[in-house]
Amino acid sequence: MKLSAAKAWQAVRRGVPGLRLAEGYSRRWFRADLLSALTIGAMLIPQGLAYAQIVGVRPAAGLYAGIAGMLAYALFGPSRHLIVGPEAGAAILAAAAVAPLAAGADPAHHASLVALLALMVGVLSLLGGLLKAGALADFLSRPILIGYINGAALIIIGSQLARLFGLERKADDFAGQVYEVGANVQRAHLPTLLLGVGIIGVLVLLRRFLPKAPGPLILVVLTTAAGQLFQLAHDGVKVVGELSATPPGFGLPSVQFGAVRALLPAAFSLALVNYASSVLAGRIYADKFRYRLDTNQEFIGQAVANLATAFTQGFPVTGSDSRTAVNASMGGRTQWVGVMASGVVLVFALFLTPLLRNLPMVTLGAIVVVAAVYLMDVRSIVDLWRVRPVEAVLAVVTMVGVLVLGILQGILVAVALALGDLIRRAARPHDAVLGTREGVPGFHDIERHADAETVPGLVVYRFDAPIFFANARHLREEARALVAGARAPVRWFVLDASAVFDLDVTAAEGLEKLRREFEEEGVVLGIAEARAPMRRMLWRTGLVERIGRENLHPTVGAAVRSFLEVHAEAAGHLPGGVPPTPPAVH
Repeated sequence: MKLSAAKAWQAVRRGVPGLRLAEGYSRRWFRADLLSALTIGAMLIPQGLAYAQIVGVRPAAGLYAGIAGMLAYALFGPSRHLIVGPEAGAAILAAAAVAPLAAGADPAHHASLVALLALMVGVLSLLGGLLKAGALADFLSRPILIGYINGAALIIIGSQLARLFGLERKADDFAGQVYEVGANVQRAHLPTLLLGVGIIGVLVLLRRFLPKAPGPLILVVLTTAAGQLFQLAHDGVKVVGELSATPPGFGLPSVQFGAVRALLPAAFSLALVNYASSVLAGRIYADKFRYRLDTNQEFIGQAVANLATAFTQGFPVTGSDSRTAVNASMGGRTQWVGVMASGVVLVFALFLTPLLRNLPMVTLGAIVVVAAVYLMDVRSIVDLWRVRPVEAVLAVVTMVGVLVLGILQGILVAVALALGDLIRRAARPHDAVLGTREGVPGFHDIERHADAETVPGLVVYRFDAPIFFANARHLREEARALVAGARAPVRWFVLDASAVFDLDVTAAEGLEKLRREFEEEGVVLGIAEARAPMRRMLWRTGLVERIGRENLHPTVGAAVRSFLEVHAEAAGHLPGGVPPTPPAVH
């Protein structure tokens, strides 16, 4: 019985990462986590209120969606730094999806539809986790990570530009937001702009000279006091204002088949966007702080967060790039930041809403902008260019795609380009003619080593990729060119398959064509070091019998020895001889 209970507890710990971290929590982390939680709570309050208005529900729903989302993700999410809650992108998608169904409806029905959408996003995300769809994250390579994080940082900055200039933000996309500010810069509210620039300057100086100081929290307190003392609202500086935060009713939203069918495409898109953006942000901080991010568990974390917000009559939530960046920059270490931040928001919603009445909105904008600037990683793009330019281009394409097309579309375009580049490289892989070197064991690329020599009458050709439909013709053409271009008549052509880990039907047919062509010319086709998957295909397609078992060699060395036994006159030329014309190395 004790053993069963222990196993059950281990299963619970695996499924609820927050419990594992709580068991090993260190007291020295508490101060940083608490300061980070206070700042994130102060940020989430006005943001949650604003995003609730975008969705079209009562403002307090944004606060409780943040509370439920942070608590749920802190328990079930794998990232120690990701802060889940209301976000502009998810709010806009939710508003667009619900609008056609809620036209002319009463506010209660509108709120029920939004909560239903959150429920559907949670269920779809849960299915992703149960089906182990976290493997999707393997398609998000480092260049895509770098491009995404730079694009997301620019989106965050763009979303705050109007607030810094004291203007109303109407555009939802980055280009529109930049154009909007540029076209109306003459209407900027100077006191707001000066206050925002001053806050940014102080935050930068604090990060430079007092990196451990809770800069964002300090500025929230100071500017709230200044807003009260100098009555900044009377001078046109926008402040948070009066808040009403009545607790929500608890329970699942009503489920109607027609509404579910209509909302399904939007729910699927939201689930994908939530997962892609959150797992990308989570990986950035997991790599930075050296811990493992479970990509399957990320689906579960997103699922439980959205199910919790649906239960509290909220709206879809996701990982917040801006609040996560602030969390990391302030030294937050664990999911306890989310737990404490949800407590801060809850206490504020229930008892302290008047306190932030005079907090200038530009303070929050400046905090977000500074966090986003430090989130950007241009140096990594430069480093990629030095190492492999095509991957730097992929990072830039991802960044531009995220900015122009949106997060999901930009990531999908980048993944498609990365897969295209992979296929291109597999279709024209690196290859080499192998020879021997005096006094050096093994077989070597004759293009890389000038002293490497081949045996007259024998071509050993290495193909460094799986052989499949996209490169089968290329292999045949290279093999025929090598035989035709050799200075001495070729008797054997041995394919070094040590790097070939797969062979498809099209490629097997291509090898049979090559064998017949060589047979007509009196050339024997042999294969050396075929791996198990390739050997299985050779047997299944009958190639073993047609090529001849005696021409399947365990190693390249065995193939060369067999050739020398059959053609004894070539033995005296080892390692001498004139090499054939080598192929182009790709």
